[in-house]
Amino acid sequence: METLTFVMTSSFYPPYHIGGACIFVKNLSEELARMGHEVHVLHSLDAYGVKKKSYRATEEQGIQQGAVRTHVVKTPFNLSAYLSYALGSCSPIVKKFESLTKDVRPDVVHHHNISLLGHRILRKLANYLNLYTAHDYWIICQQNDLIRQDSRICEAASCLFCALTQGRPPQLWRYGPGFRDSISQIDFLIAPSNYLKRRISEKIGFAKQVVIPNFVPEPPERIPLRLPFRKFFLYAGRLETYKGVLELLDVYRAIDAKLVIAGDGPLKDRVNAFINGHHLNERVAFLGHVDHTSLWPLLRNTDALIIPSTCAENNPLIALEALSVGTPVIASNMGGLPEIIEKVDRSLIYDNHARLAQILSDFDRTRYSSDDINMVYKRYYSPPAFMQQYLALVKQPRK
Repeated sequence: METLTFVMTSSFYPPYHIGGACIFVKNLSEELARMGHEVHVLHSLDAYGVKKKSYRATEEQGIQQGAVRTHVVKTPFNLSAYLSYALGSCSPIVKKFESLTKDVRPDVVHHHNISLLGHRILRKLANYLNLYTAHDYWIICQQNDLIRQDSRICEAASCLFCALTQGRPPQLWRYGPGFRDSISQIDFLIAPSNYLKRRISEKIGFAKQVVIPNFVPEPPERIPLRLPFRKFFLYAGRLETYKGVLELLDVYRAIDAKLVIAGDGPLKDRVNAFINGHHLNERVAFLGHVDHTSLWPLLRNTDALIIPSTCAENNPLIALEALSVGTPVIASNMGGLPEIIEKVDRSLIYDNHARLAQILSDFDRTRYSSDDINMVYKRYYSPPAFMQQYLALVKQPRK
């Protein structure tokens, strides 16, 4: 088998990370390395320092994480992250990227979440295949999430107005020729959902797009089958307004079902207050942060995972992990979520709270074969399913 050299770029990379996109980058990098390819990852400790105020990064050299070599960006006072956000690029990051590509001579450069690395690294420096995966809406939305100030999904992607109304400095570089030139040098843009592909096409008319859904690794071979909970639904994720957890709790005021919440975030205190204030303690168990090892038994034993997002989700990994252990998913009709749910049962997609309440009240787990759901995972969201499409794309001729 021909082995290739890959350079991945991502603002965040484990263990210095937030969110699921960087977990995907790690999974992809490790899968490629396992197949014998040489993989390098450029990420920013400055970006993590900005997001995690208590963190003080000191590592300045690349480190080996198994077969994947990481290369970090670190500047005084996390300056590179602030400059990338405000100006669209930062000289130390560009120089670091130029040096890396010169040293390793990659066959493929694959960009991921580069919101705090800057758009200039999208510009091709050599005859490599230049890929970009849109894990979020950064390429068309300054907020990255298409959420307006009133918490509704933006249909116009009017970044200047949105930034001003939300009190953020507008990224004026988005309106200049430099940004457009950087985007034009992407050979293929990978969209993990058809919804995201459509939104990008509507905004910038990008023609060189391909839809390849995300993947998650196979689940652990042994997952405990006993928990202190029986016959429960599960919410697992960040406690953010746009994740819809408060709306989910409001639905639980009127139904007789058990809910387990596993997650942490800014709404932690409000979630606690809602549960106590509405006397839901008998029906809702709030676990707070749960590490991934402890999450698997919850995913395996729940009747269904609930994703009540009010934002335009792309292709969330938690849904794919649920499918990997044979668990059905109930989700709002938002973003790319329906594209996942309909592969099991379209009736598990809801448009309003009344419909969600009905789904939960009438839910019959025996209708859903774990083996059939696992086959959906294997066909669409497993490592082999992804790598077959990804490596076929990688074999495209270089410009």
